[in-house]
Amino acid sequence: MREADPSSPNGLSRREAIKLAGATITASLITSPKHIQAQESKTDPAKRRKRVIVAGGGIGGLCCAFELMERGHDVTVLEAAGRPGGHVRTIHDPLPDGLYADVGAEHFTKPGYDQFWKYIEKFKLEALPYPRRVNMYRKIDGKWRSEEQLQDRTVLKTFGFNDPEIDFIVKHGWTELPRLYFDPVIEKFKDEYQPFGIGLDDLDKTLAGDWLAKLGASDAAIRFNGVRRGDGSTAAKNSDVSALFRIWQAAIVRKRHLPIFKREVFRLKGGNQTLPDTFAAKLGDRVRLACPISKIERGDTGVTVHFTEFGEKKKLDAEYLVSCIPLMILRKIPVEPDWPAAKKFVIDNVQFSSQSRVVIQSRTKFWKGDAPSINLETGDSNMYLVYETADEVKTNRGVLMGSGTPDVTSDGALASFRKFYPGKADTIEQCIVQNWSKDPWAFGCERLPFPFGQLSKFWPHIHEPVGRIHFAGAYADNLPWGMDAATRSANRAAEMVDAA
Repeated sequence: MREADPSSPNGLSRREAIKLAGATITASLITSPKHIQAQESKTDPAKRRKRVIVAGGGIGGLCCAFELMERGHDVTVLEAAGRPGGHVRTIHDPLPDGLYADVGAEHFTKPGYDQFWKYIEKFKLEALPYPRRVNMYRKIDGKWRSEEQLQDRTVLKTFGFNDPEIDFIVKHGWTELPRLYFDPVIEKFKDEYQPFGIGLDDLDKTLAGDWLAKLGASDAAIRFNGVRRGDGSTAAKNSDVSALFRIWQAAIVRKRHLPIFKREVFRLKGGNQTLPDTFAAKLGDRVRLACPISKIERGDTGVTVHFTEFGEKKKLDAEYLVSCIPLMILRKIPVEPDWPAAKKFVIDNVQFSSQSRVVIQSRTKFWKGDAPSINLETGDSNMYLVYETADEVKTNRGVLMGSGTPDVTSDGALASFRKFYPGKADTIEQCIVQNWSKDPWAFGCERLPFPFGQLSKFWPHIHEPVGRIHFAGAYADNLPWGMDAATRSANRAAEMVDAA
């Protein structure tokens, strides 16, 4: 058993290094003078070419830089790590037989992920259906339940749901229950980026659990919504959120025509890192790896970024900076003059989850015919999700994925799996853990809900520019859904810089 090593000097395995070298060769062709001339001829000649630094080479930074390049601007990406992609990472080594696993961003949806799909079509990438959320088998209160059982009136009654809730679940499914209470309210939101001024502002001072209780929600409905009531009962970690925040998030989902629980999800053939690798290849030597930023100077007419490249201190001037740096890192970088108070509060106080990705590789797909389903919600924090990936690879071997606590070890995850697995036997050959909390440049995962009663302190300040500095990344959108939020915010920042 082994742990992945995200903190190695260059962050690259042997196979990843070869892959990146190939991307560099491709980039030299893509960014040839002839290509650049043809590309620039498509830009608006009336627009002035701007010098832009993009800080951070995750998918958000690479996407933003690509859009700025396409608009004819002079762009440089400074990435602190030795690999592009940030939290989008696909591993191949040490998996055999051409197998691979996405140990970062896992999937995308349709509908939804509009900008992401735009690039799939543009670059002619292949999206594969990812049936990791169909036929789910859930362990609740120590007992495994199938999807059919979770729409059975007798079973639902034992959890304590009331009659209207049971009727709704039987008709629409277990995962859609929040719609019973949220749908009548969310029509008030006309602009998904504006939660205020629609008559619901006071609900930021009401706990989501208390609001649901006033509407007649059962304790079971509040519990499975993962929110807390004022009486001190806690359904889950980070459950102390306001009613306004939860309603607003539900409204965004509905306005994008998505179900609450996204069953139809997809992944890129060969791994989701294919998209940031494609961005990096097209950007070519505009992407400078292993360049951590040490200081930012901002002024009325431009910015200066201080950084280290291969041990040498350097600085770069530009008219604009797009910061795609994770906030937990950005808060440690000196800025002169300091951020305005509202922006500084956001940078210093936004909180992020952290977790590990668990990869189990087996000699055979032992779960076939042995377990009711391998799409598991386990109830075990060491590996609380299980599903198959890379199933299109022609091999008898298999790969299972899961998510665990930040400190889970491969031995701990494997022991948990063998304890909760509902089948009889396994043929596991190795277990690999990607511990993101140990990654020096991408150690935070998804943005957590804004603290109770403080929505106006974070929104819209979290994504608003400060002078010549703009912000993008998964954290900088209204719904922090990884690659969706990253590409959305990247396009928004590129458009703003282009229009300035």
